[in-house]
Amino acid sequence: FPPFTCVVIDAGHGGEDGGTSSAAGVLEKDLNLSVAFALRDLFEAAGVPVVMTRTEDKLLYDRGVDFHGRKKVLDLAARRIVAEKTAAAAAENGGTSLFISIHMNAFPQPQYSGMQVWYGTGHPLSAEVAGSIQAASLAVMPENHRQIKAAGSNIYLLDRIKSPAVLVECGFLSNPAEAERLSREEYRYAVAALIFSSVISFTE
Repeated sequence: FPPFTCVVIDAGHGGEDGGTSSAAGVLEKDLNLSVAFALRDLFEAAGVPVVMTRTEDKLLYDRGVDFHGRKKVLDLAARRIVAEKTAAAAAENGGTSLFISIHMNAFPQPQYSGMQVWYGTGHPLSAEVAGSIQAASLAVMPENHRQIKAAGSNIYLLDRIKSPAVLVECGFLSNPAEAERLSREEYRYAVAALIFSSVISFTE
């Protein structure tokens, strides 16, 4: 499975931070974790080691420090540490880890829909992986003609992680039709499967 010998899957938000939500009250944090679990199962079934940044409904800040007003900053820093430790361990064994962050999108106007993939600029493979995922999204979202985007400093993890890294906005919870699809387990599995298959095809 070259060039990636392991994958870090990051389910965005959690706990007090629900992320965005649909008009029906479906929370991003729950959908992110569901897609992340499906993606983990697919990679593990293919024999690829997976590290999850979170497997529970909680943020990753240290409860033993003064976290008031700093929960989100501490949470992102903890996720970065997981990514960097995994990348370092992979490199020691001559491999490379891939970081995939799972999110849902939202916009004030409800007409926008489709997957959007961002990539980190710290490694040249990031853009190639993002392009593969974005292209594969057409199988599930045929009207989705969005282009991949380079992450800036506003996307903390992709801006700082130096190993291959992408962030996948799986769809818009602000779009009622897409939010309804994302609320269905079989559709979330299809989204996870397209991410998985695009990474597999990219590496073959």
